Amino acid sequence: PNLDYQERLLWESGAFRGFVGTCQERDSSTVAAEWVRLAYHDMSTHNVADGSGGLDGSIRFETARPENVGAGMIRSLDDFALLLTPFTSLADIMAMGVVLGYQACGGPTIPYRYGRIDATQAGVPGVPEPHQDLQSHTDSFARQGFSPSEMIALVACGHTLGEVRKDDFPTANLNQDFVLFSGEQAYNRGIVTKFLDGSTVNPLVTSSNETMRSDLRIFSSDQNSTMQKLAAKETFDSTCIDLLGRMINTVPSGVQLSDILDPIENKIGKTRLFLFGSAENRQVSILWADRNPSFCPSSGCKKVNSDVESLENFTPDGGIRRGFGLIDVQATLYHFSVLIDANASISKFWFEVEQDGQTIIVDNDGEGYAIDQDVLLFDPARSTDGFVPGEGFVLITTVGVNGHSLSKLEATSLRNDPNAGPEHIPTIETWELTLDDSHPPAIGYSFYSVKLDTSPSIWDVKGTFSDGDITEEFIESIEVGSVPVT
Repeated sequence: PNLDYQERLLWESGAFRGFVGTCQERDSSTVAAEWVRLAYHDMSTHNVADGSGGLDGSIRFETARPENVGAGMIRSLDDFALLLTPFTSLADIMAMGVVLGYQACGGPTIPYRYGRIDATQAGVPGVPEPHQDLQSHTDSFARQGFSPSEMIALVACGHTLGEVRKDDFPTANLNQDFVLFSGEQAYNRGIVTKFLDGSTVNPLVTSSNETMRSDLRIFSSDQNSTMQKLAAKETFDSTCIDLLGRMINTVPSGVQLSDILDPIENKIGKTRLFLFGSAENRQVSILWADRNPSFCPSSGCKKVNSDVESLENFTPDGGIRRGFGLIDVQATLYHFSVLIDANASISKFWFEVEQDGQTIIVDNDGEGYAIDQDVLLFDPARSTDGFVPGEGFVLITTVGVNGHSLSKLEATSLRNDPNAGPEHIPTIETWELTLDDSHPPAIGYSFYSVKLDTSPSIWDVKGTFSDGDITEEFIESIEVGSVPVT
């Protein structure tokens, strides 16, 4: 489920992209700038000599350090906590936040890989601070794995977004509450070009307190050689893609990241069994095979799609793009709802795509997409959610169980308590489902329900049977009530 969830967050879902919108402003800065800063500060614990530290989520334990000053740190952690799952790390969500945030503000798309593992304690201090001298900064970036010229470029790429706040850095002697690094909220090369032509407003260059002119010391440390190269748009864009990609991929030794996560060409979405008593010139059909052969022919039962939806996402300029949010590639969603013979059930399914006189079989390299079991089924039709007077919002999950010796049935969810502090250490909540007499048995299934009193967005249901455990995984609240009971 981790691959499916992350691919959906990155390429399809508006749930994550909605935070940054079209370079969404927040408290005089932007959400994207706060996310990029948080990720760099988290990565800054890395030591190339021993492989320790890196982008590992340890920042959740480090927000009280002076080097991590700023309310944006806590706000960003609050943002990301809403997207955590039992199999998705905070570090991965932070890395994806850099990719989505940078692009939302008009920046280039940074390739994303997943597989980061969260730390369980704070890392060593070591985030460079504005009052430190050039050698301290050079040493810090070298420890993280960046050369002096890469230090210059990475600071420029990071400071193309964001600002310096008077409350956070009082010794910068700002004349107003905040000053933007580049003079603009969106991604631009002004951080470089305005530095070179002397018109910059970057307070870490122009501060009346020379001690706080860290960007000036860094940018001019090689007689402006690197900054002059970055003045060209193509060079600036490609350098930022490279260095921010390296930043988010700097992880502790032993952590293996995935290949680049591109959109899956023919992606199989979530499939549920439950009790149920427009692209031009293209037709997509679903085929399936019986679990207990008695109904479908040897070639499989077949149904043509009846529900087609174009995937749409917002673009950085506020428009709507048909397709994926990060790249200009169109995508179409085909939804299927098919009736399965209860006695024959289903063992696997696959697809036929017919377009322009050609037929493409999408069948998982000939294996089909397996339906592992039909004993324990989440029932979206009999599950409910809604406001109840005197109780507030109520979420009830219901499952059907078919004919096995059941000893325990539990729902579990990862809970991120918004009042638990900046660490956002999730806890596991468990509820026991009991027989629900309000739903009469149907075709061999009995129904069990429980009220999930904290209204989680994702949960699992596990049944303990005499012959082993069966689990329905990654049930989402958006599935509840998604079909009528008939």
